[in-house]
Amino acid sequence: MTRFFTVLFATMMLAIPSQPGDDPGRKLRVVVFGRHPDDPESGAGGLAASLARQGHEVILAYGTAFRGDRRFFGRPEAEVRKEEATAASKVLGAVPKFFPYAHETLVADEATLKDVSSWLVAVKPDIVVTHWPLDTHPNHHVVSSLVWRCYKRQGGWNLYFFEVMTGAQTIGFEPDLYLDINPVRGVKKRSLDEHKSQVPEEIWQAHEQMHRRRGAECGVEFAEAYKLVEAKEGCPRLPVNFLTRKGRESVRTTQKRDQ
Repeated sequence: MTRFFTVLFATMMLAIPSQPGDDPGRKLRVVVFGRHPDDPESGAGGLAASLARQGHEVILAYGTAFRGDRRFFGRPEAEVRKEEATAASKVLGAVPKFFPYAHETLVADEATLKDVSSWLVAVKPDIVVTHWPLDTHPNHHVVSSLVWRCYKRQGGWNLYFFEVMTGAQTIGFEPDLYLDINPVRGVKKRSLDEHKSQVPEEIWQAHEQMHRRRGAECGVEFAEAYKLVEAKEGCPRLPVNFLTRKGRESVRTTQKRDQ
């Protein structure tokens, strides 16, 4: 009799369709979409490194890589920034994607939306992570708006928000997911160090304060913080063990749906 129920249960389980997010062995494609080189690294470098270590495909997308005719080290800014971002992406185990817009021409108009949307349709990400929309830097807000509009029009993937330079740039961000980045903190710093034209030590110092602040909120030493827009049915979530605020249980975001 016991054997009968064991076989019956196993048969019933085989009949239950699995959700994409329930498969821990599935390799995902994750896009981290930032304004310019160093934003994906500073805001979500720990996440990118963690995902790459698990064998997932990570793409760092940059909305803009230059301003007008500005130069660094006697070379055009676009050339320098793309070179730095390519090196930083390699450190994290990711690949870069550069859009052709200058800082001052990156706007959320229909033409730009069409370009970004077409790229996302072609790439077919499982998950996109981008800037929190409330931000004092106009390019951060534009990138967030473009990704948000693609998300609402296309669907097919889950959307998360990250923060950068909170208080000075990101404002009003109230995360509910925290990632312990201690195992990959050194990798994240090395990726930021590749951005030599941007005084990386200052960027790191500002984000180390954020790491410690978010870590204190969830009970670890260093953390990055995120917010999931919604848990779309049938779409995978980030396959990492997120923490919640101190005193709450950790959350494996590949669960079918939070209760």
